Amino acid sequence: MNLIIASNEDSASINLRDRLLEMSEWSTDGEFDNNTLWKLTRNYGEFCKKNTRLITINKIHIHAEKIDEIWVEKTGLNIENIVFLSRHKAASGKPSLTVHPIGNWGAAEYGGDEGKISGTSPNWMTSLLLNIKKNQIEGYDVCFEATHHGPLLKTPTIFLEIGSTESEWEKIEPAKALIKSLLNLKPVKGINVIGIGGGHYTPRFTEAALTHEVCFGHMIPNYGIPHLTEEIILKAIEKSDAIGIYFHRKGMKKSEYQKWKEWAAKKKITVFKQTDYEIRNLSS
Repeated sequence: MNLIIASNEDSASINLRDRLLEMSEWSTDGEFDNNTLWKLTRNYGEFCKKNTRLITINKIHIHAEKIDEIWVEKTGLNIENIVFLSRHKAASGKPSLTVHPIGNWGAAEYGGDEGKISGTSPNWMTSLLLNIKKNQIEGYDVCFEATHHGPLLKTPTIFLEIGSTESEWEKIEPAKALIKSLLNLKPVKGINVIGIGGGHYTPRFTEAALTHEVCFGHMIPNYGIPHLTEEIILKAIEKSDAIGIYFHRKGMKKSEYQKWKEWAAKKKITVFKQTDYEIRNLSS
């Protein structure tokens, strides 16, 4: 069973939740955090299956620490994946539709713990990116974001976001595009990797996932590289169910690329090039 979480502290989250309730069939199933608990009554795609639960929490979701453990303790129901419905905020103000994994490479300024990362869902998250691209709205960018912010969870987790300013957060059309993408979600083919290098909006990793059969778990941007240790890279690989690393080689310092490429070779961890992946058929 999968769990979808909205937050009363986030207008985009409530917008997405309301579109989800409108566009699919749910029944009430009690309460959670003093808000209605919803249960999906039929299958939509392969992620939103019958009995998927939808909850609304009162705190902002980046601080919903251990919400997966709290859920199991309160309901007795195990969950396989979590999707948080969320706003995206950026200084650029560029309208955008994004997905990303969660965790902190360095300091935990926005939830979670310093240097700790949550589980990821590479196949689901990459498939969600592909669906959003298919449902793209004119004027909105579609991309991954690098791993950032809390909460810290054991369960594989995806943030699904509308950005980048308040004027987009409550618009119906982008919310419907994201919910349509979620409701039609099916697993996608691809080699699971982690990404290292480049900017926060991961242009190289987004482009690779859209054009080739590769699925990304954790993504480490340039600002996270100084915090990297052998231990945290191995943890990122483990939590991404990954079989190797994909570097944005031209988007990072040459010295850092050489350092971690040589480390991967010593550890017998595969370093992939884009030519190692099959071409993805986006029309399928």
